[in-house]
Order: sequence, then C-alpha cells, then structure tokens
Amino acid sequence: MQAITYHIKETGYIARFTSVLRAHIWLVAIVLLYLGAAYLVARHYGLTQGISVSLYGLVVPQMTAVYLLFFALFYLSYVMVVIRPARLIRHLVMDIQGQWLVAERLLGGLIMVFILQVFFSIFTSMKAMIPVVNPFSWDATLAEWDRALHGGVDPWALMQPLIGYPLVTTVINFLYQCWLFILYGVLVWQAFALSDQRLRMQFFLTLVVLWGLLGNVAATLLSSAGPVYFGRVTGLEDPFQPLMSYLRAASEVSPVWALEVHDRLWSAYEADSDQLGKGVSAMPSIHVATSVLFALTAWRVSRVLGAVLWGYAAVVMVGSVHLAWHYALDGYVAAVLTCLLWLGVGWLTARGGAPAIRPPS
Repeated sequence: MQAITYHIKETGYIARFTSVLRAHIWLVAIVLLYLGAAYLVARHYGLTQGISVSLYGLVVPQMTAVYLLFFALFYLSYVMVVIRPARLIRHLVMDIQGQWLVAERLLGGLIMVFILQVFFSIFTSMKAMIPVVNPFSWDATLAEWDRALHGGVDPWALMQPLIGYPLVTTVINFLYQCWLFILYGVLVWQAFALSDQRLRMQFFLTLVVLWGLLGNVAATLLSSAGPVYFGRVTGLEDPFQPLMSYLRAASEVSPVWALEVHDRLWSAYEADSDQLGKGVSAMPSIHVATSVLFALTAWRVSRVLGAVLWGYAAVVMVGSVHLAWHYALDGYVAAVLTCLLWLGVGWLTARGGAPAIRPPS
C-alpha cells in the first residue's frame, strides 16, 4: 500500500511538472527559432563567435534573486503592519505554503528566468551585429522626417522651452534610467505570477516577438544610431549639437547621467566589446516599446497601476528625445507597433487557449 501511495504522489508531481513545461512550449519554440535565425545570419557574415546564449547567465538570475528578496521583505512588512494577524507566525507559514511556495509558481518562474537569460543574450548579440549587417544609413532620413512631422522644427527644440531646465532634465534622466529596474521588476512579477496565466503568456509572447522583430529585424532594416551620434555616422552638419551643448551645460548644474552612458555605449561599439546591453540602435525605440508593454500589462491588473505606467511610458518617450537617444519617430512607431502586437498576441492566445499552470485545488 505504501508503494502504491508513493507512486500515485510521484505521478501527480510528474503531471504537474509536465503541465508547467507544456505551458511554455510556445515561448521555447520562438526562442529556439530565434536562436537558429541568429546563427544563420551570424554565419552568413562570419560573426558566429559573436552569438552568445549565456551573456546574461549570471545577471538575470542574480537580479531575480534580489527582486524576490525585496518582495519577501515587503510582504513581511505588509503582513506585520497592515494585516497584523493575531498569530503572526502561523499566518505567515500557512500563507507562504498555500500561496507562494507552490510548485507551479516556483517551477514556472525558474523556467521563465532561464528562457529570458537565453533570449536577452541572443538579442544583445544580434543588436551588436546591426552596423555590420547594415551600416548606419537612416539617421539623416529619420531626422528629416522627424522635422517634417513636427512642422519643420526638431521635436527636441519644440520641448525645450517647457523642459529645458537642468533640474527637470535630471528628473527626466533619473526616471529614464529607472527603466531597467522596472523591466526586471515586471519580468519577475510576471514570471512568478500564477493568477492570470493568459495575461502572463500574452506579456512574454509579446515581449519576445517585440524585441525580436522591432529590436533586431526592424532595427537592422532601418539601421540608425540616434541623434547623439548623428554627426559621427552621417558626416553631415549636426543639427543636434545645440541639444548636446545644452545637456553638457546642464550637467554642470545638475547630473545628466545620459552623457556618460552615451560615451560608454559608443566606446563599447568601437571596441566591439562584450559589454552587457551593448549595441547602438535608434529606430524603433525598444525603451518606448517596452514601457508601453508595461502599461498594457499593468492596466489589465489595476487601473491605478496602469495609469502610473502609462505616465511613465510618456516620460520615457519624452526622455528618449530630450536626452538625444532617439528621434521622436522612433517612439511613435514603437508605441503603435507594440499596441498592435499586444492585440494580435492577445487574440491568438484567446483563440488558441493559452496553456494554464495552476496548482491542484
């Protein structure tokens, strides 16, 4: 009888494990296709040594652990200060066992962490190859289109009377720099989410398609470096010098961290280094695209959180132009395509039925 009972339990765990793996099959398939396409492109250009699947092998797991620790501390503080149960230890043990230390949640999260570190490594490898596959050639055209779209005036110049103050620039730059931390926060949140599996899968499927198609394919076809590097890649008179002069002058009054990142990213590009986050690319803006994706995801969970992240997406859009990273058109295109992809992926997951990973009741 003991042997039979043990076998039934093991079979139950195997079924749960298989269910979690099956729920990620679409993502795994897309990432494998992505890796195959990246290898073929790299092989064609003799750049196979530049393809890595482990560039973020330490960073993503480490950041995940840090965010989970912060969440645990926040959760503990919330229970102690807000809920204040009569029997604190008993409440914590039951809640943690019943809600958080669930096999499906932990396994699903760990699988997603592995998928993400592989995906981001391939993405960065491909992004670094853009100027080799298709040298920067769209900056002059994008700058011209940007100007034409805004009444013959550069978008940064239109905003300058409103936000062209050192302290305002510092605040915008600070919020822009927070993008990476928000990215990791949303990734960890959704990776370990268990309540809405359709939303979780819609978020991650949109993310990988978005970064792959916009961040690699479209960025290669519309190869551009951005306003900050306009003069270096075009050899033309630089219409963004006044903006750069303002940023440098502002940095004498209040910090403008973007200037250091500008130089570091260009140095990594020239040295062809293995720096994390390497690669120069402007059109379309992945910062804006992903910020819009944050907002779309949060809106489904909470209107308040969604509104906050829509506001943040607007700040990133403004900051991308004000800090000389992008042409305004980069952000417009990114935002529109992100919304279309979100709707398309949502339709597909609803029509096909997104696989669910739920613990047994």
